[in-house]
Amino acid sequence: MNKNTLDQILDTAQLLVQTVGFNAFSYADISQAIGIRKASIHYHFPNKADLGEALVARYHMNFMAALTQIDAQTPNELERLREFAALYKAGPNQDFRLCLGVMYSTDYITLPEKVQEKLTQYFATNLIWLGQVMAHGLKAGTLTFKGTAETQAHKFLAALQGAQLLARSFKDIKKFDEIAEELITALDPG
Repeated sequence: MNKNTLDQILDTAQLLVQTVGFNAFSYADISQAIGIRKASIHYHFPNKADLGEALVARYHMNFMAALTQIDAQTPNELERLREFAALYKAGPNQDFRLCLGVMYSTDYITLPEKVQEKLTQYFATNLIWLGQVMAHGLKAGTLTFKGTAETQAHKFLAALQGAQLLARSFKDIKKFDEIAEELITALDPG
């Protein structure tokens, strides 16, 4: 099996998780979608927990790369937050899929322990980055809010996750846009 097929397995599994959740798909669904035998999937991912862990690890790595790019290209904290929100909009913008982290969270109790651990690491990365942006912006006077940067980071992330759910429930991406813009505008000291 070449890397392209491995990527196809991961891409298809991610699409399924973002659409129906971790517990609602099987290797048969992946097999049918890309035209390979289930045994080929089991070769790389002996069980679904291995696949679930690989998915969140890849998603986390790609997300960290996106945050690094935001840091390198966007000096203004409000714009960094806007770019962060755009990352969370990408899923709902594509057939109202939810981000992998949000979908995994809905299945959290039933996820294998190693998948739960990877998910926690993914969200910790989100919160650390947001907390740093909030703290720097507050200190520089480019952001305004009451409370701690850590609490603001949690609030911001939770609101974006909820915005994804509302956009999906109403099949209206404008719901996400309105919530994200209000979050950012509320932080603007000007």
